[in-house]
Amino acid sequence: MLVEDRYLAHAEPAGAMAALRAAGHDVELVVADRHVAALGAPVGVDALLARGRRAAFVSLLRAAEAGGVPVVNSATAISAVANKAGMGAALAAAGIPTPCTWVGPVEALNWRPDLSFPLVLKPVYGDNAHGLVVVRSRAELAAVSWPEPVALAQAFHRGDGVDFKLYVAGERVWAVRRPSPVHADGTYRTVETAGESLPVTPALAEFARRCGQVFGLRLYGVDCVDTECGPLVIEVNDYPTYRGAPGASEAIADVVTRLACSRVGAS
Repeated sequence: MLVEDRYLAHAEPAGAMAALRAAGHDVELVVADRHVAALGAPVGVDALLARGRRAAFVSLLRAAEAGGVPVVNSATAISAVANKAGMGAALAAAGIPTPCTWVGPVEALNWRPDLSFPLVLKPVYGDNAHGLVVVRSRAELAAVSWPEPVALAQAFHRGDGVDFKLYVAGERVWAVRRPSPVHADGTYRTVETAGESLPVTPALAEFARRCGQVFGLRLYGVDCVDTECGPLVIEVNDYPTYRGAPGASEAIADVVTRLACSRVGAS
């Protein structure tokens, strides 16, 4: 297990590691923020489960892949969804419904005649809904002091203040409704409830899998909002929390086990 320090206290990946150990597997924990790898040296593991996005983490994950270690989510797939602009473009190109989105310097966004308000401004490499700003007019947009060279500007579909999340681990799919962590003004709040589990129809499961196939992910979450025309995908996240998804830890462990067995079988 390769993990960033900030995720050590989270329910995932701790749950998946516990499930793997309960099934009799040896699990080695590597904390990316504290680890130094010898490039080119053999890595003696059958499979690698990883959670993180930062540069040190991605570098270690790529080194493991180059050493021939099967990984659950590749560094390329994780990097593809970490960049929100690239992620949105890839989803739109695949025909997956997403909100109208623009990317560019904040001061130049106001030149666009096709903007629709309210807009939510996001860092291109934002994480966990931090750094969001909601603007309701061109005047508010002009007054924004944005700390980065560019921003992602997305039509703000908050709906009824409830997020619709799809979680996927291999062939398993869960659907959960949970209060949104983003207030109407864009400020962030902590949501304690696990949410309400919803039935997963075949059409919904296929929709979730299409989102993962765009990036080549095995473990991922899809953040949506409900509309009259069906779900709009706000973003796709590699290795999400899986809160409100019963049996997720065991399903993740099964994905890892199958990956490890495929390597052993191939050898």
